[in-house]
Amino acid sequence: MADVITGNTQLVATKNDLITSLVQKELKFRAKLLASVTDLSSYAGKGMKSISFPKLSSFTVENRASAVPGTIQALSATTDKLDLNLNAYVSWLIDSSDEIQSSMDVQIENALRAASAHGRYVDEQIIAVLEAGAGLDVGTAPLTADLILDAREQLLKSFADPAACVMLIGPDQEKAMLKIAEFVRADYYGSSNIPSGQIGTVYGMPVMVHQGVAAGKGYWYSKDAVGIAFQKAPSMAEQSEIAYGTNAKRVAIDQLFGVKALQTGELGAASGKSPLIVKI
Repeated sequence: MADVITGNTQLVATKNDLITSLVQKELKFRAKLLASVTDLSSYAGKGMKSISFPKLSSFTVENRASAVPGTIQALSATTDKLDLNLNAYVSWLIDSSDEIQSSMDVQIENALRAASAHGRYVDEQIIAVLEAGAGLDVGTAPLTADLILDAREQLLKSFADPAACVMLIGPDQEKAMLKIAEFVRADYYGSSNIPSGQIGTVYGMPVMVHQGVAAGKGYWYSKDAVGIAFQKAPSMAEQSEIAYGTNAKRVAIDQLFGVKALQTGELGAASGKSPLIVKI
């Protein structure tokens, strides 16, 4: 009786699933800022070029006197529009003979690097929105304790939830942060903010360092300040390209999404600017 051998014919689909799983994991790891913004993907359906969602005003509470009718109020509503216009795409094609002679698994390495590029691209778009949509500029670098307190004050005045606020800086400003004694010395807060050499939180706000932030820049923002919507989640597909060998394949990874500053024009902010984003 011949042995039953599991080979490429049986495992080819599993290999593809493995690469796809690695791609998704790598993309999420590289897109560091996704958790700091609001995900509106549930609104992005098929056939849509943009999504709109209402912005409602607030009621004013009054102390109604006895036997006196209360004031009838009506909420006003405007809309925020988020364009789904970022069609991110990466593709590659490897000659099958060269791939066979390579000492590494080229397809997996390419897929991981393409996923990393996609993740960085998502972060770059979020940072661009933070820069363009900031409702207030509190000063210029380098960072100081006063600048950080000014930014926090402005967010609180805009009714931002302190628990949902984030500080985002580049590597150059991390160096400036570490020179501020209040954030380094343990005796100020009972324990050091950087016990392992990395900045953790400042006045209750998580501090993120990102290489995509330009030198001299920094941002403070609420999770409600930026919305992102994925109409097409990151996905990968491949097709044969026998002109480059019998095993050659063209591979592509793409995603379709949009990013936008939210609450723009509110609380005295200029048109297109969000009071929930502060920058230097």
